[in-house]
Amino acid sequence: MKNIKYLLVMIIALTTTFSCVEDENVYVEPSPWVTVTTKTVNYTQGPLKTVNFPNNPIPGEAVNVVLTYLSTETILEARIYFAIGDNPVYVKANKIGGEDDPSFTQTGVTINMKDQSQSGVKTSFYVRIATANAEYYYGNDGSMYLDDTPGGGSTDESDTFKENPSLWNVFTAQ
Repeated sequence: MKNIKYLLVMIIALTTTFSCVEDENVYVEPSPWVTVTTKTVNYTQGPLKTVNFPNNPIPGEAVNVVLTYLSTETILEARIYFAIGDNPVYVKANKIGGEDDPSFTQTGVTINMKDQSQSGVKTSFYVRIATANAEYYYGNDGSMYLDDTPGGGSTDESDTFKENPSLWNVFTAQ
């Protein structure tokens, strides 16, 4: 009786395997993912020059946000602050320090946001670049918001920027 059960299982397995092959053609299910597109935002003020990121990354794969910058001052921090979901809000702890990444240089850094992406969910983020004299906040439209109070200045546009997530960059994982 035991041998008959094994024989039946073997016949079912072979039948299933051969039913997937017709005329020596193997049918492969198409990928559910569409082609990943990227967005580049250019800036003319402050040290940040470009932010390049995927608009529609594939869940579970790298979500590399590439920052390029140029400054006569030393770049101390190149950070991304993020919020997940349809109603983004600033949360100080929601940050990724690019200055901690091995790719960090005085001309750029690549920050992987893979851990912040969820399938079908919006991720909003902005870039903050810090030097000894100022902090620069960058919007999705090429705008820059300044806080030069760390260096003794009198301009602080940072709170206004943080409170307006419509200025932040956005991607939605597939």
